[in-house]
Amino acid sequence: MPSFNQQPDKQAKYAAGQETRSALLAAATEVFLEHGLRAARVQDIAERAGIRLSAISYHFGGKEALYLAVLQQHAEAAIAHMPLAPPDPGLPLKERFAFFVRALAYRMLDESSPSRIGQLLVREVISPTAALDVMFERFTKPQAQVLFGLMKEILGPQTQPKALLHAVLSVVGQCMMYRVGMPMIERLSPGFQQRKEWLDEVVAHVIEFSWAGLQAMDKSRQTKATNPKAKVRKGKVA
Repeated sequence: MPSFNQQPDKQAKYAAGQETRSALLAAATEVFLEHGLRAARVQDIAERAGIRLSAISYHFGGKEALYLAVLQQHAEAAIAHMPLAPPDPGLPLKERFAFFVRALAYRMLDESSPSRIGQLLVREVISPTAALDVMFERFTKPQAQVLFGLMKEILGPQTQPKALLHAVLSVVGQCMMYRVGMPMIERLSPGFQQRKEWLDEVVAHVIEFSWAGLQAMDKSRQTKATNPKAKVRKGKVA
């Protein structure tokens, strides 16, 4: 005769398994951020999580699979916590662009965010692993399409793909610089990151600087379209 305690037992085992997975993911996040995939040791992850080493193989299959799980967890948290597109698609174009920049910057730079995808992806890009292609297809590419769509609206549908790419990379690169270059920024401006308003100031600057540049690009395109003989010299249309 089946025991009435079988279902609660299964639930308890499931809960314990989820707790173990969560502990391993949290510990692995710290270790991978500190050392990267190649230098990270599963012994250190298990020790930091307070869990036996064999649990990594049981729950994830190995270090590489655990690393991918960490990336996916933080990517999903970023999308949920800070989506790139506003809930109201009818907002004016500049407001939608500003919404994107703010979300992107906070994903990369906000230390209070539940996601560490910015730091993890910067390390992954600098020292690529097999996870890069997976993350590109599942996370980066779909997210990048949002910005490419905005750039087409701002610069016009006839804008060449190479010009769109440069525009996209310019916006992303500004935000990324504050992630990878913060040690140098702190030396140029001591205490830069200690001020509570620093991130909002960065966001405002990137929005203003990028929007002005994009408007100048669009104006230049329109000038060339109406005056095919116009030549650009020293940054001015002759």
